[in-house]
Amino acid sequence: MPISSDITALPSPGGSDISLCLVDLDAHPDAWDASVLSADERARAARFRFEVHARRYQASHVALRQILGQATGSNPASLRFTEGLHGKPRLAQAGAPQFNMSHSAGWALVGWCPSHPLGVDIEIVTPMDDADLLAQRHFSATEYAAFGRTPPDHRLEAFFRCWTRKEACLKALGSGLSIEPCEFEAGMGQEDQRTFIAVAGQACHMRVGCIELSIPGQAAFARLDDADSPLAM
Repeated sequence: MPISSDITALPSPGGSDISLCLVDLDAHPDAWDASVLSADERARAARFRFEVHARRYQASHVALRQILGQATGSNPASLRFTEGLHGKPRLAQAGAPQFNMSHSAGWALVGWCPSHPLGVDIEIVTPMDDADLLAQRHFSATEYAAFGRTPPDHRLEAFFRCWTRKEACLKALGSGLSIEPCEFEAGMGQEDQRTFIAVAGQACHMRVGCIELSIPGQAAFARLDDADSPLAM
């Protein structure tokens, strides 16, 4: 099955084995073939209160199946998903790539990697009155100091840049982990960097960086160094 024209492949981060796709969920709302979804996915879509949220959920999961189907050479409808120890979705088939998906408004971001646990995050930049308060609460001391030095006209963009980098790191580890974002460094800049998160006495090392978008948003990826880390299983 060919993938939708509303799915755009993005450049891979330099020197990495990460693949990325940006999905426009609203461009052609009636073009997504829901027949590839599982009964559970269709039931979840039906539980949304507002139609636009149900439609976007359905579109993002059809897109995810198309992308992973192409990556694995499988029929999108045949893909089976399970959850890791901390609730992070993964493909059930042996040797399948690691993947992650994020949504914001009418956009979804999908990333996948042959073997290493991966996290991605996307946020459409919207005005916020409490960006400084959230930064003070969730950024590290170093990050908050850098945020404070950012010119006011660029501060909102800087907030979302750091926020997506932190979210990507946490998603690489798995959604069930309770880790305070202020406890690790994800960085305020555009460049890739090495970082680690201490979990249960174990240092989980990863690479984190920004993803360039052609829409008014910020996005980031994080890739764990240890392909066999039990924390992301």
